[in-house]
Amino acid sequence: MPRRSMLHVHSILLQMIRQDSVPVLQNGHLTDPEASHVWEVRHAGLLGIKYEVAVRSDLFEWAPKAEDAEAAPEILKDVVDVAILG
Repeated sequence: MPRRSMLHVHSILLQMIRQDSVPVLQNGHLTDPEASHVWEVRHAGLLGIKYEVAVRSDLFEWAPKAEDAEAAPEILKDVVDVAILG
């Protein structure tokens, strides 16, 4: 998979894990944001990140290609953040 596509998949996996969405209304009241999270979606995102790290170690190099030079530390930070969240 091209690096650009992998970065897009990475962002989708982060959305799945964080589930940054509009709060859910139940009976006209906002629900607790944590209660509206779907654990299966979060788990699938965490598994995706796990496989991403295992298969695409080149995404986490500290000296990546010039076009993604700023992305590598950011991706590594994302992985650490979601691991703590999980």
